Amino acid sequence: MSRLPDLDKQQIRERAAAQSWTRGQAYFARGAVRQVVWREGVLTAQVVGSHHELYRVTVRFDAQGAITNAECTCPYDWGGDCKHIVATLLYLLNRPENVEQRPDLTSLLAPLNAEQLTRLVVQLVAVHPDLIDDVEELLATLATPSTSATASLPVDLAVLQRRIRADMRRLIKDYDTGDYYEDVIDLGEALMPAIEVVGDLLSADDARGALAVLEAGTIAWLDGCQWIDHDSIFTDDMPAMWGELWAEALLRADLEPQESQRWARTLQTWNDALGGGYALLIAATAAEQGWRYPPLVAAMQGHPGEHGIWEGDRPRFADKLVTIRLRILQARGRYEEYLNLARAERRFLDYLKMLVTLGRREAAAAEARTYLTDPGDILAIAQTLIDHGDVEKALDLATHGLTLNAPHRQREGLARWLRDEAARHGRRDLALHAGWIALGAYPLAEHYRWLRTWLHDEWDRHREQALQTVELASANINNIDEQVEIYLMEQMFDKAMALVEKNPWSSKLGQVIDAVRATHPRWAFEQCYRQAAAIMDRGLASAYINAITWLRQGRDILLVSGQHDVWNTVLNDLIQKHYKKYKLRPMLEQLRR
Repeated sequence: MSRLPDLDKQQIRERAAAQSWTRGQAYFARGAVRQVVWREGVLTAQVVGSHHELYRVTVRFDAQGAITNAECTCPYDWGGDCKHIVATLLYLLNRPENVEQRPDLTSLLAPLNAEQLTRLVVQLVAVHPDLIDDVEELLATLATPSTSATASLPVDLAVLQRRIRADMRRLIKDYDTGDYYEDVIDLGEALMPAIEVVGDLLSADDARGALAVLEAGTIAWLDGCQWIDHDSIFTDDMPAMWGELWAEALLRADLEPQESQRWARTLQTWNDALGGGYALLIAATAAEQGWRYPPLVAAMQGHPGEHGIWEGDRPRFADKLVTIRLRILQARGRYEEYLNLARAERRFLDYLKMLVTLGRREAAAAEARTYLTDPGDILAIAQTLIDHGDVEKALDLATHGLTLNAPHRQREGLARWLRDEAARHGRRDLALHAGWIALGAYPLAEHYRWLRTWLHDEWDRHREQALQTVELASANINNIDEQVEIYLMEQMFDKAMALVEKNPWSSKLGQVIDAVRATHPRWAFEQCYRQAAAIMDRGLASAYINAITWLRQGRDILLVSGQHDVWNTVLNDLIQKHYKKYKLRPMLEQLRR
């Protein structure tokens, strides 16, 4: 038998969140860990939960004694090891002599002959009837010879299929037994390991390998769907990402027409078996069209039809499929076809960014003025021009974008960017121009502060204009907190006080109180009192501590200003008013000095 792994407390602590670590220590200390067993790299234990339920912990180690995986049957899913795993690892660390060491499964089965093994499996299935499905699947995969086409794949397809089916059974079982915490089962979770493998294969430009994994995963997923008894408990169908990976693999694989049509028929059959849906339909369409679809060919050659690359109505996945095609064309250096397809599909941002990338920046800037009406899109192209070193065209395009009639926040984002880029490249006048527009589009304290800093010695001449801009823009935009911060910046306390008094839940109330407590102590106290009274009058016991915090602040303001009598009167009145509130009254009594 292998020796127990060496762990230290710091290793265990680093694997868990602070709360899980603390609670795990408590669980270990109170003896909640039971039946700890070590079997050749696998540690198992049962841990008694807070309501006396038993959770099973399984921790796997590699040959060097490092943890490779840790699982628990509890519902914890907030990052790091749960408290039950922490408690189990602490048991291993502190009580290794109490860990029962048993032989692993291979060692247990090695002495048995075929007849004994058969009898063992039959008896296991008699006790656990669900195991027969696993046995049947395993026998089917063992009987399937591996092919040279998949020999180089980074994953065993049979193992992957077993995992997908097992995960689907687990999800369905959890739902049926009430251990699933959502209204519906997202069976797409079972495909996530396969999605990761396919993504890696496509990144390595192994489209044929990706197709093999996609086929195996789809078959396993469809098999798993046969175990569902309630049509309403699983979401839509496959994850959209699965269908998009199918589409990309099919389009990257350079299939012969016969292959493409075979895949199209297969995918359509699968889609029909699922009752329709999005994921496999985009894949079937990609297979059917390939790169030879006449409207697509015409569009990529610069002669799009009336409906772009579609005959009839555009499907709802049209944009996703175009994105996949553009990504492949770019990767293969087919830039003219990329430009033609992007333009035919009115993907102007993609089209213009590619023009910039190809060095046709003059054309990109001119066409951006023609086609783009959204300041956010203008910003995207201006940023691309900057990234490619064409500062002047970028600044000129952004300046044009600020003349467009657009929502405040969109203009504000473009103005902010132009302000900062112009300043970075020494264009002070343009930076100030954009700075004024940013303030008028959305009067943030940051924009006001920027103007104040950059105007510096000239600020006194422009201060009134800036304040008028803020008030005019704020009339149409609800940004009370920004206004208050600006008034505090300018020490315009009366305006700041008026705003927070009218809007008592402003997050800037505390700042205003701190700013005026010496000059307007009575007003500052009244705001503290109003906040506290709102809590106490409504009997919000859980928030009494907040009320006391407000009252303590108000008390200190009055006492510093010499208004002891006022405070004593207020406190006595509060105690009298709330004397029946057993939790609040002692807290109020503690406010006496």
